[in-house]
Amino acid sequence: MVWSLIAAGWARYQHPLDYTTDTLQRVLFYYALFFTLDLLATFVAFLLERKEDWRLLIWLMLQRFLYRQLMYYVAIKSTLTAIRGTIVGWGKLERKATVPMGG
Repeated sequence: MVWSLIAAGWARYQHPLDYTTDTLQRVLFYYALFFTLDLLATFVAFLLERKEDWRLLIWLMLQRFLYRQLMYYVAIKSTLTAIRGTIVGWGKLERKATVPMGG
């Protein structure tokens, strides 16, 4: 969707007299359709799970627009790291024994 918006903006910039919003409207329509189906599936899931806390729906928009993009970033970064063959460890934690024992 982001690429389609960028391409539509670039097409308008390059050919302002020949530019039509048909492609942009089509992309936005299909995104709205996808988002509506996603919301309906969420509501059906909440209806089927009787004991679920409905207040979780407040976080739905944040999850759809921020968390998903964060997970895309992590997946792409880890895939590129795996393709490069870089060894990534867990990062060993050095123990210092500085916490006093309570008595």
